[in-house]
Amino acid sequence: MIFILIFGQMISHTETGNVLITNIPQVESNGTSNTVTECTTYNHIIKHYCQHYGVDQELVKLVIEKESRFNPNAVSRSGAIGLMQLMPATAENLGVKDPYNPRDNIMGGVKYLRDLFDIFDGDIELTLAAYHAGPGKVKKLNRVPSIPETMEYVDYIISRYGAADKKNPIYFSLTEEGTPFFTNRPK
Repeated sequence: MIFILIFGQMISHTETGNVLITNIPQVESNGTSNTVTECTTYNHIIKHYCQHYGVDQELVKLVIEKESRFNPNAVSRSGAIGLMQLMPATAENLGVKDPYNPRDNIMGGVKYLRDLFDIFDGDIELTLAAYHAGPGKVKKLNRVPSIPETMEYVDYIISRYGAADKKNPIYFSLTEEGTPFFTNRPK
């Protein structure tokens, strides 16, 4: 990997030829990490609920990888729980009885993604932003909020989702705080 520091941003070239620009340094893998292609433990559950709700399995695996690294016992600082990091109130509204149970959590997370796709007319970037930052904020702005963590989240998943099929241009933008931010997502 090649790293160049520009305005506090890291530019790296991935093994698949994609360019990843972020202010978060990449951690080298020891080859034993769970990646989307290596996930087999929950594939049957993911497949079942993705077919039921009409959501792409690869997208759900990327969300799980980013949210919890496939750890069903993960709990975020904000209180999100399980594989798909559902907030307790969201989980309850989705009918999730035990958010630590992989089957319940995946069912709720996939159902939530389906609901967000419907709210945002199939726009994957707005759907992912709403999954991360909440649908109210995304609806109000009608765009991905200029929250660095949310922008990174959307870029991370979009850059890996179908990455072999396309090459993305690189765009420069400033966050609301004035921080330079390079992304593969147009404004």
